[in-house]
Amino acid sequence: MWLALATASWSNGVAAIWPCNAVLVAYLLKRPQRAWPLPCAVVFLVCMGTSMAMGRPTPQSPFFAAANIAESAALAWLVRRRCSQRVNLEAVDDLLAFLGAAVSAVTLSATIAALALAATGQAFGPSWLSWFAPDLLGLVIGVPLLLIGLDALRSGVRSGRRRAIEGTASLMLVALVSAIVFLQFSRPLLFLIAPAILFATVRMRGLGAILATLIVVAIGGLGLAWNTGPMAMMHGSASAKVTLLQIFFAVTFLTSLPMAAMLAERDRFSRRLAERERQFRTVVDAVSDVIFQCDAEGRWTYLNPAWETLTGYPVAEELGTSFLTRMVDEDRGPFLERLRGLNDGLFVTMRHQFRFMHASGDHRWGEVQVSRLNDRNGEITGSAGIIVDISDRLALAALAEDGRRRAEQEAQAALLLAATDELTGVASRRAFLAMLDQSLARGEPLAIALFDVDHFKRVNDRHGHAAGDDVLRRIATIAEGCVRDGDMVGRLGGEEFAVLMPGSSLAQAAAVGERLRKACAEALHPPGLTVTVSVGVTAAGPASTSATLLRDADAALYRAKFEGRNCLRMAA
Repeated sequence: MWLALATASWSNGVAAIWPCNAVLVAYLLKRPQRAWPLPCAVVFLVCMGTSMAMGRPTPQSPFFAAANIAESAALAWLVRRRCSQRVNLEAVDDLLAFLGAAVSAVTLSATIAALALAATGQAFGPSWLSWFAPDLLGLVIGVPLLLIGLDALRSGVRSGRRRAIEGTASLMLVALVSAIVFLQFSRPLLFLIAPAILFATVRMRGLGAILATLIVVAIGGLGLAWNTGPMAMMHGSASAKVTLLQIFFAVTFLTSLPMAAMLAERDRFSRRLAERERQFRTVVDAVSDVIFQCDAEGRWTYLNPAWETLTGYPVAEELGTSFLTRMVDEDRGPFLERLRGLNDGLFVTMRHQFRFMHASGDHRWGEVQVSRLNDRNGEITGSAGIIVDISDRLALAALAEDGRRRAEQEAQAALLLAATDELTGVASRRAFLAMLDQSLARGEPLAIALFDVDHFKRVNDRHGHAAGDDVLRRIATIAEGCVRDGDMVGRLGGEEFAVLMPGSSLAQAAAVGERLRKACAEALHPPGLTVTVSVGVTAAGPASTSATLLRDADAALYRAKFEGRNCLRMAA
């Protein structure tokens, strides 16, 4: 601020740079928007005092303070709106968005200030420019300096002793060159500034660009105040000299910081690339299969550590040798024949099994999947692929075949077991329904009967599940004794059974069902246990299906239950 006031007082109120608003903008960008009013109010009062200290009339001070606050708040709001929540001015996109927002915000504040001055009779254009240039320069230098510097301090930059010495030396070089350029009278040496700043930018990236520019601004401002350096050699008013110096500062900044942003982007890309390469190497080294690459002559150029596990030979000894070295002689011919087709473009990928020599002297089996590598002109440059040890797989092939045969036998046994109800010994639900479907498919007349044990839950509740199981087994035995030859008794689930009667009419099926019902009612059971069944009977029609037959029989069974149990009902 002292430098700004000094140059302003020397140049009839025209400051070379006004960095004060940059502090407020940097603070606002680090704080949530709801916390902005208090610092803006404090800075408003400070700006009024600063304006009066510069000799401005008291009525104008509130307008200048309001212009500064509007500029800072507008810039912070625009940057937040256009950039991510965390502004990174070392990223090219964020930097460009910041520069555009800075121009817009300073245009607003310069217009407010110029209108206030125009009310006192001063020309609008010169007043607008005298506000716009130093404010914009202060923002584009000050805000990046504060944000990048604070981020560097917060993240605890560890540059190492050598980098720290190089950075300090580059900034000292900038200071020395700036002093030579701006604090002497004899030579116009402005062209020396750019190489010095670019050197600091290359060594320290964004922080170096900003610190170097700040050094140039500080020493250049001193030269302007002391009337030394290139500005003292030119003819013109103080305002013209200030304007020229501002243009020089702006060009210097706009040359160095974007370059720093691009270098930082390159650094981030290099770090991401190195990290991805490290991750790739970690994954490749952890893979149990061999991953390889060969040149056009068939020499190994890359082998992952799995090679040593597979063959027993160190990778370092194998690189540069032929891929045929460890292959059994008898297998080389067929492999080269297949490989010739790959090289001739008959196919893009080949898979081949071969034997290779292990370091222990044993022969082992491997399977290679290899792809051809081409250059831009389609010429072959080598090959790459994977090798898998299949020795154990081939050794287990015979055992797998035996296992397959055993599995088939067990599957047949399982099918037989699935066709029989485990508890009662009659057909299972699946077997019964399959036989019903087959009988319907043949188109022969048939009937079915559904029956279940009345009040079976009471049997389980009063006499236990073991007694209930005995009842189900007894009912199944009675049913098989009551049906005709060729009929099938099946258990559909729980206490529900069914009888399939091929070639039977509805009347014949009802006779079988009634015989079964009476036999169950008259059967002897343990003392205190009475068992009856309800029966529903139906016969197939021309359009009958398994589902419709079971539905009709179930409806008849439901009627038998509803009408008193221990009875038989035929489907309507």
